[in-house]
Amino acid sequence: MTADADPWTRVEAAHALWAATGDTAETVPVLAAVVRDLAEGTYLPVTLPAVRYLARIGQAAQPAAYLLRDVPARDQRLRSNGGWPGFVQDENIRTAIEELLSTSGPST
Repeated sequence: MTADADPWTRVEAAHALWAATGDTAETVPVLAAVVRDLAEGTYLPVTLPAVRYLARIGQAAQPAAYLLRDVPARDQRLRSNGGWPGFVQDENIRTAIEELLSTSGPST
């Protein structure tokens, strides 16, 4: 299921696999592929759980954290909705990214 066409299915399957087995070799690349869009400036709702799961994984998620290292400094709202929900999305994803960056250790 980590190779499913639907990104929500991939993210949840990767999280379930990691939670059940501790496997990071297969799960981190799946989650990193989802957050790559955010690194390129595109926020999708599926990105938030992916970043949160990567933060839970910790040090093994360092490759994904490296992808997102410059995102907090961007002068851009990270959102898929307009109006006040967009502000909430932006705050939530920024908090999740900060947690990921702090739990995955230093990026080189």
